[in-house]
Amino acid sequence: MNKRFLVPIIFLLIFSVACNNTPLTEQQKLEYEISKLEEKLHNEIEPDKEKAIAMIDKYLDYTEKYPDDSLSPEYLFKAAEIAMNFSQPHNAIRYLTQIEDNYLKYPKYPTAIFLKAFIYDTHIGDIEKSKAYYLKYLEKYPNHTFATDAKAAVMFMGLTDEQLIELFDDMNKYN
Repeated sequence: MNKRFLVPIIFLLIFSVACNNTPLTEQQKLEYEISKLEEKLHNEIEPDKEKAIAMIDKYLDYTEKYPDDSLSPEYLFKAAEIAMNFSQPHNAIRYLTQIEDNYLKYPKYPTAIFLKAFIYDTHIGDIEKSKAYYLKYLEKYPNHTFATDAKAAVMFMGLTDEQLIELFDDMNKYN
């Protein structure tokens, strides 16, 4: 092989090895820790509450340290989902409110608004707040994924079981 070609190749190899050995930033380390925790949590058949809480803590740690990073609203959304599924609806509302207040351009923003309404409705039982968020969702996103669900929730909100049964019986008479 010609020495003229060998020197640049050796230089490129040394440069690429040197570049790959750069230390990770604190942010990259935290992202790596989060990905490992997510992997462990997702691989469990029955998720452990302690691991779920640790996952939320990592998400919140990241969002506090790097609020302007594009991963922050996604981590808040994931934290809200975990909190909701582990009977922490008030925490879920708090995380979704952070999205609502700070991440208007986040692609899942409409879903976050719907989820707030849903949590107020089904987990907290605050009909007024639930209705307000369902209506906000419908006003801003009338053709979004959960619009039909939001309309139905508003329509049936506050009805007793007996009233719902009567309503469904009436609807079935005409079908």
